[in-house]
Amino acid sequence: MLSRGDAVVYKCRGVYKVEEVGKLDFSFVDGKKDYYTLQSIDNQRDKAYVPIDDEKNIRRPVSEQKAKELLDNLAEVGILNVKYREQEYKDCISSFCPENWVKVLKTLYSRTKRRGSMTSMDKKYQMLLEHALSSEMNYVLGIPAGEMTELIKKSE
Repeated sequence: MLSRGDAVVYKCRGVYKVEEVGKLDFSFVDGKKDYYTLQSIDNQRDKAYVPIDDEKNIRRPVSEQKAKELLDNLAEVGILNVKYREQEYKDCISSFCPENWVKVLKTLYSRTKRRGSMTSMDKKYQMLLEHALSSEMNYVLGIPAGEMTELIKKSE
């Protein structure tokens, strides 16, 4: 169980801090359940309310060692099968795993470079994952947001 002040990665939305743990006084939630009240570390206006038993959409940030391993191995992370890219993107994104996020981003960057343009679907996924990955790497290693994108692009 998480406690107040703990950092978590919520879906692909970035790093949040647990503000409160307990019941919520909202008509649209189960009044018998306990929830985490999460506050985005990137956006003061962004809060999320997650049932404490929801282990699928919330996880602790990767360790510093795991983050460094990911950066050290960026060149070895492959790209996805472009033919089935939308389903592969969705599968990788919903895993909430930084390595899979890198696979999607590398695929997007490679595809854009080859085609010279980007589809609106690709742009949506790129923005979502760049934010999520940058938020986590910034929290764990202090890497500025734009720098993470450049590191991935250089690893192609």
